[in-house]
Amino acid sequence: MNQKIILLSSLLLAHSLLFISFVHYPETFWPVFTITLSILIFISNTTGSLVFKKITSTDTVYIVASAIFLYLLSYVGIQLIQWLTPSLFEDMEQFYDIVQPAKAWHYISLVLIVIPGEEIYWRGYIQQQFKKYKKGDTIIIATLLYAVAHLYSGAPLLIVAALVGGVIWGWIYEKRGNFWVPLLSHILYDLLILVFIPLL
Repeated sequence: MNQKIILLSSLLLAHSLLFISFVHYPETFWPVFTITLSILIFISNTTGSLVFKKITSTDTVYIVASAIFLYLLSYVGIQLIQWLTPSLFEDMEQFYDIVQPAKAWHYISLVLIVIPGEEIYWRGYIQQQFKKYKKGDTIIIATLLYAVAHLYSGAPLLIVAALVGGVIWGWIYEKRGNFWVPLLSHILYDLLILVFIPLL
């Protein structure tokens, strides 16, 4: 099948699945979201390729520094929203209650399926596929598509985080040429914001 058709079909499927995932029903979010990312991993693995290398000390610096930077940026964003638009902050708290891991399998899914799925699909597959056509900045294109997919969440801070995170994770993948770097950065960031030092 034509690679462009596969690419466009996968994007349509990704958006459809993410739309379903972000329907705000706490009892179904985690199962549906986990299945969604599992499907995107399968699509990516059958049509794309990833580059894994041994993690160097420089890679470690990129991983830790980028995760901490994104966490601090999220902290500043939340403080600004709380100060400027308290009603929006309350909506964010309700959304956070839905996506916050609550059961043991949620944490397992987060680390082994959800985060790897996002990185494998958006950075490992979409970003690399667009490089083949060399039309515009592939990092920006992949990031915009990644952020648009988060519109269904109805959470402005999550959309901004997807924009900034998408650029950073896309850039460090291209810079380091090692998929472990954006993957581990994303895992560390999510663990910081959802588990270790929650912002809400």
